[in-house]
Amino acid sequence: MLDERARYVDVAVIAAIHPARHRTPLLLSGPHAEEISPLLRELDMQFSVVSPETGSAAAIKMIRSVMIKGIEALTLECFLAAARAGVLEEVTASLKNNYPTLDWTKIADYNLERMASHGERRAAEMEESAATLRELGLDPLMIDSTVRRQREMGTLGKQEAVRRTLKSGRTAMLNAISIASRDRPDRPAT
Repeated sequence: MLDERARYVDVAVIAAIHPARHRTPLLLSGPHAEEISPLLRELDMQFSVVSPETGSAAAIKMIRSVMIKGIEALTLECFLAAARAGVLEEVTASLKNNYPTLDWTKIADYNLERMASHGERRAAEMEESAATLRELGLDPLMIDSTVRRQREMGTLGKQEAVRRTLKSGRTAMLNAISIASRDRPDRPAT
């Protein structure tokens, strides 16, 4: 007979749900994480048990978000500035010097779309990441700016002129973002 007590497992989703759906990678932690593993395997879910300590999966999610959402914010700033300066292709090509294995055109397309589609939610998550860093005794300087950039893009991303370009590549997205940010009455720093 199964023990009928409730058990808690810390679960963190670490990738976009679409298109993988139930196979989206998960991190599990807590004293009961191993117990649930057979059921999750039976359901063909993709997961890793990272620790028997409750909170480890959430900590990994919050801390990795510093890099993931921060790179998105930097992508917007870098590529929008390059587009406005008329040197988008040159800047894109020059990034290969430092990161030869990365395709910056694809990265920009992906990051800009993610921010425009989910910036407000990502900003809220970054506020949680900032709280995590404060609990660890770190001043979240970069996160605070990332929150602002993500939130701005979430707002701009709701505009139809920007939404129409989300599958059209970075040049079209950057043009739409640039126009939308200049047309806003409060004129954000984008």
